[in-house]
Amino acid sequence: MGAALLLQTLAAPLGAALLSWRWPRLGYLWGALALWLVGALVGGTYLLPVKAWQWLPLTLAAVALASQLPNRWLGLGLFALLGALIWWLGFASLIQGVPELWAALLAAVLWLGWTHHHGDSREGLGFTLAFIWLALVIGIDGSLLIAQLAGALAAFAGLRALLTSLTGFKGPVAPLGLALAFMQMLAWQYVEVPLLALLPVWLLPVLEWLLRSRSLPVRWALLIALAAVGTGLSLWFVWPEASLY
Repeated sequence: MGAALLLQTLAAPLGAALLSWRWPRLGYLWGALALWLVGALVGGTYLLPVKAWQWLPLTLAAVALASQLPNRWLGLGLFALLGALIWWLGFASLIQGVPELWAALLAAVLWLGWTHHHGDSREGLGFTLAFIWLALVIGIDGSLLIAQLAGALAAFAGLRALLTSLTGFKGPVAPLGLALAFMQMLAWQYVEVPLLALLPVWLLPVLEWLLRSRSLPVRWALLIALAAVGTGLSLWFVWPEASLY
């Protein structure tokens, strides 16, 4: 059961990360297809998204489309436009009554704009650890499906980070913020994970960016330490009072 669950969650994203190493311009498109496959395996096959979580792969597809534009600032505009469309359709039943949902999208757009101007992070370990943090917290708080999707994103981002550190492969890291923000809002609205346990995950990509001039061992050690402490505190915050069994 455990091995099958891991294979279901990790195989496609790891394959997508390898494909993105071979064909980097289509990197996030491979990630979107892998995320769709994981969702189809664990939640049922679908073509057009109907449920909120089914829009998650499109957060990576939007990155793939925006990255094809020759001007990165035009790409940022398309990224914001496609993100707004995903938010509007994905959270259609909530968006008018919960305007705070837009703040998550704004954070992702501003983060990408900031890195366009000041430079991106190196490997993307911060986002990898952020998705692991979310997967654990969401799984404990009640949604295995959404936790598996977060785990799939962690696998995709994590292997890309490892390939970057080992081979010098360099793909854009900051666009992962759109998937991170969407995952946070899914967890908040549909799993009812408190924002206090979700919002601090942004500290990880921010810290990675701040440490981009440090050596890899220092960067990774500090990021892993922060992730361990943060994940532990979030798990303590959401841990159910009743037994899970």
